[in-house]
Amino acid sequence: MNLYLCAMPVEAEALPASATRLITGPGFSAASAALSQHLAAHRPARVISIGVCGALDPALSLGQVLTVSRIQSPLGVFTPQPLAAPAATLHSQDRVAVTVLEKEQLFATGAQIVDMEAAAVALLCERHGIPFSCLKAVSDLADEDLPVDFNLHRDANGNFSHLRIAIAGIMKITALIRLQRQTRIAVKGLQLALNAALADIA
Repeated sequence: MNLYLCAMPVEAEALPASATRLITGPGFSAASAALSQHLAAHRPARVISIGVCGALDPALSLGQVLTVSRIQSPLGVFTPQPLAAPAATLHSQDRVAVTVLEKEQLFATGAQIVDMEAAAVALLCERHGIPFSCLKAVSDLADEDLPVDFNLHRDANGNFSHLRIAIAGIMKITALIRLQRQTRIAVKGLQLALNAALADIA
């Protein structure tokens, strides 16, 4: 049986009801801890990380769905098994890429998209000899700053404090609502692409 990993509950909405899912929380530590606990009791046929990502490539559009063909990260370089979608190189790091400048710097390394969990998941799958795939949908574009530096509002476990984010973003509520709407568009894109992308491994 395949195991689908999502960082946030909203991302899991893209999955069919029958899918076995694990919601890990954001960042390397949370993803690694949640998957390690699961693997202590279960061995899935394949682990598939799905979720939203930031665009580094200015050519990418909101909601565009991509299969990750290469992951570059502080944890190493990984080569996930591709799915039926356009391929992209993912930069995976344990922080949110907040500014256009940071996105430009990451794009210069050869990555087209960025996330916070895939490298930690790929590392564990490699250690356990479990096939790994990754499907991502763009929720914020390369030419836009995020409204809040979310990295300033994480607890010791790496989770985001929604209250602190709300307080920090009180003067940017319109931008936060727009980002939430964009995330929903990306999740909808994932949902629409999922059947075709996973048909060969269902």
